[in-house]
Amino acid sequence: MRDLTEMDAVFAGVNWRPHLIRIAIVWVIIPFFFYYFVASLTYWLGIRRKRLRLSDKDADEAVVIVLGDLGRSPRITYQARSLVEHGFLVNVCGYIESALPSFLYDEDIELNEISVIRNTRHLPYALFAASKAISQIFELVGVLTRVITDRTKYVLIQNPPCFPLLAILVLLKLTICPHIKLVIDWHNLNYTILNLRYQSERHPLVRFLKAYERCLGAKYTDLNLTVTDAMRKFLIGKFGFPSKKVITLHDRPAEKFRPLSGRAEFRDIQANHAEIFAGTKFDSTKDKILITATSFTADEDFNVLVDGLIALDDLLEEEKAKPKVLMIVTGKGPLKNAFLKRTAAHNWSHVTIKSVWLSDEEYPKVLRIADLGISLHYSSSGLDLPMKIVDLFGSGVPVLSMGYPVIHELVHEGQNGVCMSDNKSGEEMGQKLNRILFCEPEVMGKLKSGAVHESSVKWNDEWEAKLGQIMKH
Repeated sequence: MRDLTEMDAVFAGVNWRPHLIRIAIVWVIIPFFFYYFVASLTYWLGIRRKRLRLSDKDADEAVVIVLGDLGRSPRITYQARSLVEHGFLVNVCGYIESALPSFLYDEDIELNEISVIRNTRHLPYALFAASKAISQIFELVGVLTRVITDRTKYVLIQNPPCFPLLAILVLLKLTICPHIKLVIDWHNLNYTILNLRYQSERHPLVRFLKAYERCLGAKYTDLNLTVTDAMRKFLIGKFGFPSKKVITLHDRPAEKFRPLSGRAEFRDIQANHAEIFAGTKFDSTKDKILITATSFTADEDFNVLVDGLIALDDLLEEEKAKPKVLMIVTGKGPLKNAFLKRTAAHNWSHVTIKSVWLSDEEYPKVLRIADLGISLHYSSSGLDLPMKIVDLFGSGVPVLSMGYPVIHELVHEGQNGVCMSDNKSGEEMGQKLNRILFCEPEVMGKLKSGAVHESSVKWNDEWEAKLGQIMKH
């Protein structure tokens, strides 16, 4: 009994904490991380083997990247689908903030999410932009070195935005990935977007971003795609890009966009979207539907839209039949609350405004039932075109658009749409809407025919004609 007491005393004098920590490390923590590593490695290798098994063993790979929400980046996702249809295995990288189109879950597409960095601490813009760039550099290097393999042939990125993505890719191309061909899909000019904030092209940050786009793009890219002929001429003439490396690839609607087949389909869509028509007492024999798709950003003027609808509301009061207009506004963004606040402050008589968020599947259906679309897009560069007009034309819907020189590459005045003469005039917008919708049915008929004609040319047709032979597997 005494021996046990002495032994207890010995053990009681021992500090067991370090020993327990060592035991935990050896028997718990290390095995946990080992099994986690093995499970993760097995998972990724399994995906890799599946991709290789389901595809040609000699298939090339491509990487498609946007520093934006993939669910709201139709052109870049169309690029990914076209590459898959031409035999590539595609890594798609971007933010995942909204529902993705179903084709991105193809067995030959691998999704890679990039983290969204928000200014939750309300830092000054320049400080936040710098901290965001630093954080993204570390993440992008990790993502890119994982998805770019020795079989990667093309890396296609959207611009804007291209900072710091383009610089990282140039560095990789000059060092460990010399085999890749770098392709930029120019939707606009990044520095002109930044200039919306500073309103001066002499601002140091604007000048830096302009030089960044010009120097890296002209020297290190293998191919550049532009949405307009005007942008192609700018890159060649002002930025010094070699002409053989710049191709205009116009936006065209995907197959999901098509004109309305008839009144039966209209009734089906109306029934399936009762929330849009709730409280409107909509009469399809005399009332009309307007639609605008927006990201509620600074390059769209919502004041002119509200002023135009107020002017239209007043004009409809003078109509004998007292027709009504349903204005559908789809989208979300930073200026949405300001728009809703202003529309709620007005006492509407004949115009009803419904703000809705439509999924990728529902958006084309609702577009089909519209009589006329409205595009509020201002081009920050004067060189780009809004995708939303392409979607409208794909649905056989004509458009009333803001006017700027390059818009006429897409909207042909009096044929498939009408452009504003004074982009700030709500009175002009109201008068044009009233004339097209109610006063001159022959004008609407001509515009409708022109839009339906535009719907016949799809994205696949444009891609095959311009890139089918260049980006061959």
